[in-house]
Amino acid sequence: MKISLSEANIIDELYVRTADENYITARWCSIHRLHTDFAWSGVHALEKYLKAILLYNGESVIGHSHDIVSLYELIKPFVAGLLPNLLTKPPRLGIGHWFDRTAENFLAHLYENGNADNRYLIYGYDTRTEDVHMLDTMVFAVRRLICRLDDAIFNPGAMPLKSRIPTYREMLLRNPRYQPNQFMPLDDRIHSKLDDASRHAALNLNFEFAPNDYLHTDVRSGDSSRTPVLRQRILDPLSRQEVAEVHEGIKTTRWLLENVRLPKEVRKQIQDALKDAERRVKGTP
Repeated sequence: MKISLSEANIIDELYVRTADENYITARWCSIHRLHTDFAWSGVHALEKYLKAILLYNGESVIGHSHDIVSLYELIKPFVAGLLPNLLTKPPRLGIGHWFDRTAENFLAHLYENGNADNRYLIYGYDTRTEDVHMLDTMVFAVRRLICRLDDAIFNPGAMPLKSRIPTYREMLLRNPRYQPNQFMPLDDRIHSKLDDASRHAALNLNFEFAPNDYLHTDVRSGDSSRTPVLRQRILDPLSRQEVAEVHEGIKTTRWLLENVRLPKEVRKQIQDALKDAERRVKGTP
């Protein structure tokens, strides 16, 4: 079933425009080593692009959460041959190390770092230099699929009589580097002649979207991780042998459980650790 121009405009404005802004923000955060918001914004960008694909192709997104792993599984059956299998190093990227990931593995890694609960660093994070470049590859791959894949790409009236009109799917399969101009924030930066901070954030070292004549500049690279504070201040103290430290951990844990909202599985893990600690120090001063 075809979608109307009004429906397409709603999808573009609610999902594609905001996804482009999230994506550019994610790249800016990566450049400035703001790892929490890099993952958060990257997840939001991919979530919205994936939902736009579903909506354009006749599927509802009601009831679907921010889980980009599940959303990706939903689009895979009807975009066969149009998604990357392995995310490999761009030939022009000059970094000293790179570990290939499958698309599914990268999405799981990004979602682990950028899911809603980790806005508060409940789980900490673990990022690698190549994460932003893998995000580029995934955005390039899914953003080009935001169309009615099995509709003709041209108005039949503009084609010679008896000519077979190719579909968007056929065109995308024939040209793996085709990325349509959707006249959205990312396209504005790609085609702009003004090299401002937002264009630099969107395109620098972005070998998927940057024009061939774009002048790239090196940025600081390196892996980064942060241990969850709940491990440092709750789980580790509760498991120690020193009774005074365990008592302090129990006190902090009770305060946490009374005052801070936690994911269900995290709350249970902490409650179990608390019970064990209380049992071990029972009767000690």
